[in-house]
Amino acid sequence: MLQMEHSLLEQYRKQWQWRKWDDVFPKLPDLNKKLIYDLGCAHGDHSKKLSTMGAIVQGLDANQNLLSYAQERNIENASFDYCDLEKIYTEDFAQADGIWTSFVPAYFPNFDEILLNWKKLLKHNGWIAITEMSGLFNHTPMKDEYTQLIKKFYNNSYVNNNYDFESGKKLKSNLEKTGFKIVEEHILEDQELSFQGIADPEVLIGWKNRLDRMGGLKSFFGESFDSFKKEFLTALEREDHISNCKVFFYLAKL
Repeated sequence: MLQMEHSLLEQYRKQWQWRKWDDVFPKLPDLNKKLIYDLGCAHGDHSKKLSTMGAIVQGLDANQNLLSYAQERNIENASFDYCDLEKIYTEDFAQADGIWTSFVPAYFPNFDEILLNWKKLLKHNGWIAITEMSGLFNHTPMKDEYTQLIKKFYNNSYVNNNYDFESGKKLKSNLEKTGFKIVEEHILEDQELSFQGIADPEVLIGWKNRLDRMGGLKSFFGESFDSFKKEFLTALEREDHISNCKVFFYLAKL
């Protein structure tokens, strides 16, 4: 496995404990013997949780290394397959009772179009559970110059059409415009993304790794990247640190 993929896998494995998933899984409809698609399943932690709740899970992802790890876990009542989530040919899949997808919508700035296609995977009374964040780097205290550059970086990402850093706060509109009725909404507590005060040492390491993997961010900041990285990580270590990043969860039905 490539070093980058190994690092990503290690971070994903740690992130499970940093999110308060127990606040949202009980909000899901009955999963017993229900077919559920885990879109963007990565290494399979969410699929495993869904299966322990009685679901028959099919995980789909475009990262073959993470999929291979998920397949090797032999999770009961779960299977994992390669799929480009932007180009799901819905006629190749059985209609499911529900869709679970977490931290995936931001990769599709045209998410309305993606969601319209995903709808075809659902039965007429099916549901979708979505988690996504907004404002990944909205942390204080930081120098104003970096705060302003981050805003420009977000906008630059829209132009490049490869990631929407404000995706989470758009989910409600995405769902309503594509014909879903929202039945649950929740701001998810998160020890990595939306915590207050001093970062846990493991979380700080996770942030360092995240920053080092973000080629687009490095390219945008250029020679200023190292100074931005130092400023950002220093903010996470301060007692007066405040995160204005929010993690949104929605459960919606057809």
